[in-house]
Amino acid sequence: MHQLFSQVLGQRDLSRAGDLFSLEDTEIEDCLSQALDQIKAISCSPDYLTNDNDQAVVEICITRITTAIRETGSIERHSMALVGLWESCLEHNLTPQGENTEDTPHAKIASDITSCILQNYSCPSVMVLAVPVAVRFLQRGNRELSRNMSSYLSLAAIAKADLLAEHTEAITLSVLGGNHMLLRVLPSVYPRQPDTIHRHLGNLTAMMSQLESPEQQHLIRLIQMVAEQHPLMLSPQVPALVGYLGDQSLTEALLGALVDVSQASPSSLVNFLPALRIVGQQCPALLGHVARIHGSVGIISETHAHSSLVYLVSLLGSMEHSFHHTLLLEIRGLTDRYPSVLGGCGKDIYRMSNSFTAIARLLGRRLEERGGGGRGGVSEQQLQVKIQAFEEKMGEEEGEEEAGEDSPAPLRRYSLSQAVRDERREMRFNRSKSLALHAVRSRSINSDTGEDGDGVELSPDNIFSNALPNQHSENQEAPPADRKPTEKEEQGETDRLFLHLRDNMEVIREFCKDMAQQVPTPEQCVIEDSNRGCVAKLSFSCPLKGHYCLYAKSCFYLTSRQPHLWIHIMLLHLQSKSSVPLCSRDQCVQRLASLWEKTQLKGAHSFPMAMTQHTTPHRKDLDSLQLQLEEVRFFDLFGYSEEEGSWLCFMCNNPEKATVVNQEGQPLIEGKLKEKQVRWKFIKRWKTRYFTLAGNQLLFRRGKSKDELDDIPIELSKVQSVKVVAKKRRDRGLPRAFEIFTDSKTYVLKAQDEKHAEEWLQCINVAVAQARERENREATTYL
Repeated sequence: MHQLFSQVLGQRDLSRAGDLFSLEDTEIEDCLSQALDQIKAISCSPDYLTNDNDQAVVEICITRITTAIRETGSIERHSMALVGLWESCLEHNLTPQGENTEDTPHAKIASDITSCILQNYSCPSVMVLAVPVAVRFLQRGNRELSRNMSSYLSLAAIAKADLLAEHTEAITLSVLGGNHMLLRVLPSVYPRQPDTIHRHLGNLTAMMSQLESPEQQHLIRLIQMVAEQHPLMLSPQVPALVGYLGDQSLTEALLGALVDVSQASPSSLVNFLPALRIVGQQCPALLGHVARIHGSVGIISETHAHSSLVYLVSLLGSMEHSFHHTLLLEIRGLTDRYPSVLGGCGKDIYRMSNSFTAIARLLGRRLEERGGGGRGGVSEQQLQVKIQAFEEKMGEEEGEEEAGEDSPAPLRRYSLSQAVRDERREMRFNRSKSLALHAVRSRSINSDTGEDGDGVELSPDNIFSNALPNQHSENQEAPPADRKPTEKEEQGETDRLFLHLRDNMEVIREFCKDMAQQVPTPEQCVIEDSNRGCVAKLSFSCPLKGHYCLYAKSCFYLTSRQPHLWIHIMLLHLQSKSSVPLCSRDQCVQRLASLWEKTQLKGAHSFPMAMTQHTTPHRKDLDSLQLQLEEVRFFDLFGYSEEEGSWLCFMCNNPEKATVVNQEGQPLIEGKLKEKQVRWKFIKRWKTRYFTLAGNQLLFRRGKSKDELDDIPIELSKVQSVKVVAKKRRDRGLPRAFEIFTDSKTYVLKAQDEKHAEEWLQCINVAVAQARERENREATTYL
């Protein structure tokens, strides 16, 4: 062993420990394994837990050794000793006890050498030694170690899944215990240990709603693999999987898995066909999956076949050409399996027409005759509405087609390819007409649809006005300008926006009533250019402006990359406050339109066109806005007041707390936090300190007790922002960490858990806003 290592480790000489970093890596490379064995002996001594000097010596030596191993690339040479020291930590307590939330000494050792070992996940000789030990750490109750271990094991699963396969049971139990990061490992080990995962499949599926989006995708991938290889294993989970279809980010993948399950166990889907039809209506692009599931369920019996056919035929008469092949395959499969459903004339029907709509009409009539009109009543009624609309709009062309159907023989010369060509020419035009008439009837709109193409173009916009929304929006204030009713009426025939808002006033009012409690409407909006495109600078203020109001003289600002969505919301807000429909000539609408134009590229949609494509934003768009507001901690400072019907600042919403917040010397919150510190410029550690938030300062003590001497406080008026540590920087325990940025320094603090972190964040943000408001008032008074 090198002389300096011998002195530092043999004599526990902390004063010489820093000199180890003056040595060249090549000088100490040969003795690193010996040094690791010596460290293992020291860490296993009975007094190690209470000897701060020994802990400091071990900490510095491990840092020096792991640095040398990385620089010299000698991990394989020293892996035996390194893993031996790592494994010895398992013999000691790794979980903090009582109120102390700091890592135990052996947990610190394990943490320091984890990355050195597991960063070599592509080296088989090291992983053979390390993986069995790493899996044991997952079961020791230290969440930070488990989280750190999980990220490396996920990489190991990509490089060498065989090494993890034999530990599938332990990994799965760790996932179920809350270590969701390991979900990404399960798809890699599933082909090698399917039975182990099958035993826990129900519990894994039940976790879906608890997971964040990236973790959900890993679980979805596992479910897809099970559906492809062992679909019967998923049949007990069908109710849960159908329940998750409401989440649009999961819908397509889950429907694909349910298609596989339906082919292996069609009876498990029988009770969920109505729910699947609703999903098909909401997401028309996924109707192919829904149709295939109906086709599989219809195979069970003739009764089920009849019910499925009614639905499939209704789709055939109304859907675009891209779905016809799938629908015809499923219909043909059922009619071939149960010919009596159509009275044995199915093949003749397919040959008697060159129009998919006509085929659908003939099949629908035949099903009605065979079923006596008793089955699938709702679907058949919908089909008949479409058929009637089609017949009314086609006029003479429909009469010619029906005449052709009465004499089928001459039409048999048409091939399927000829039918496809005819369909491509006519389907969109015909379908638009029939859907337009259906929309007019169902919504009782008194306007002419016309026979020309221009008249039909507007109707589909109205039909799908409640579908997915257009994105992005921003600007203005309140009520519409005064207008003469006669001007409104004159514009009614030509103003697209006016017609749209007039026809959807009630829908908009209901939407805004619900939305107002979830997303605030900006007071002002300014469009600015940035390196990544146009952004909206939004301002929010408190309308009450009470005595202790946080935003009486200032505003809360948000910069958003979704200006279109905010503009749309602001337009809907204006309309909800008006008793008459807005039109394009209104001054408030023109201001929004000018903002919209600033965000548009050449050739993009005009403001009236964009605002009328969708009546209201979709749920996922509102969620994205809420996420933006959460990221800038808006909800720490504002809350919705049902009494006032608007968003008020924290002080105006909680006047009973204003006295406490504004009382000099009275702590708003106090307690222990960990501060991230740098020791010896190469070791970063968390140090527990006692913090007190009072008045315009965040005070903190040098130690854990509030009786110890104060350090220099943080002046809240100097704080630029307070943010949760970004996800990409979150390592061990950082989901509960946050940063305070001042003009001269950045403080990284960590609370005991996420609940305490949220309390501290809200209190600090409120106190910072209060300090800024005081400065604004003083400046105003002075001027």
